[in-house]
Amino acid sequence: MEDYQAILRVFDQHQSFALSTHVNPDGDALGSELALYSFLKDLGKQVKIFNTDAAPKNYRFLPFYDSILPAKAFRNDPPEVLVVLDAGVLKRIGGYLSRSLVPTKAIVNIDHHTAAEHFGDYNLVETDASSTSEIVYRLIRHHGTPIGNERALCLYTGIMFDTGCFRYSNSTPASHRVAADLIREGIAVDEVYRAVYETLPIGTILLLSEVFQTIGTTPDGKIGWLYATQEMFRKTGTTRDNVDGFINHIRSIDTVEVAILASEQKHGESKVSLRSKSSVDVGEIASEFGGGGHQRAAGCEIDTPCEEAIAQLVVVTQRQMSK
Repeated sequence: MEDYQAILRVFDQHQSFALSTHVNPDGDALGSELALYSFLKDLGKQVKIFNTDAAPKNYRFLPFYDSILPAKAFRNDPPEVLVVLDAGVLKRIGGYLSRSLVPTKAIVNIDHHTAAEHFGDYNLVETDASSTSEIVYRLIRHHGTPIGNERALCLYTGIMFDTGCFRYSNSTPASHRVAADLIREGIAVDEVYRAVYETLPIGTILLLSEVFQTIGTTPDGKIGWLYATQEMFRKTGTTRDNVDGFINHIRSIDTVEVAILASEQKHGESKVSLRSKSSVDVGEIASEFGGGGHQRAAGCEIDTPCEEAIAQLVVVTQRQMSK
């Protein structure tokens, strides 16, 4: 693992940077990415953000949100340094970007996933951190630059998201101390929570009512699932972005240890989210399907319709649970 000073030397020695994060970016991916963007801009660097998937609209309140460019905006103008945040593996920034966004000098990999590959020339991978946003906070603090209100808003959002609003086991004393420091910068924590979790279009509620009709569990009740189809999206005027958080409903069932949410994509394949409560490592389950993540939260893509994808996941999950 590289130390913070090594990464800061890379930042000091080069002028042009590109940032990217994993497909379907979440609160931690966006929070860490936007905070680092602001930090590098303050250092006088040329910085662009390229993401494969658009950021969910409920994150529009984040500073620098409008600086995020689509993947296709990258056109053969390589940066000196590519910084990949929260991705786990390079390919998770998307096929086009992982093939095309090749820097002339170095790749910096910043991550906190336990299964993260050290694919960078410099790897700041700290599995004790609650989130990639916490690592970016540490990096800025090591430099001595003030966090400031805007970066604090981005970083707090990322930590809040990845700790499940400080409910998950990665809510450590350190993460709470970081959160307290960010709050001192003047952010309104109630407004952040409301923007991320309580600003829902009516279509999301209509979609939830459709998705609830698909709830199922194994006979012992330990594995539960639900899924969303393209027809549901069309009927309710929604997209896959609107299913964010749905998996928590199935996870909250008293008997369920592992929750599965599958979303049908335009070509029939399924994007899957996995959550566990205590004893099952869903990161290992996701890795069997080419995905990854944390012990308690992970995801993958499976090239089959939702019901078949869930059936495959149930088999692997039951095998994992029997170990």
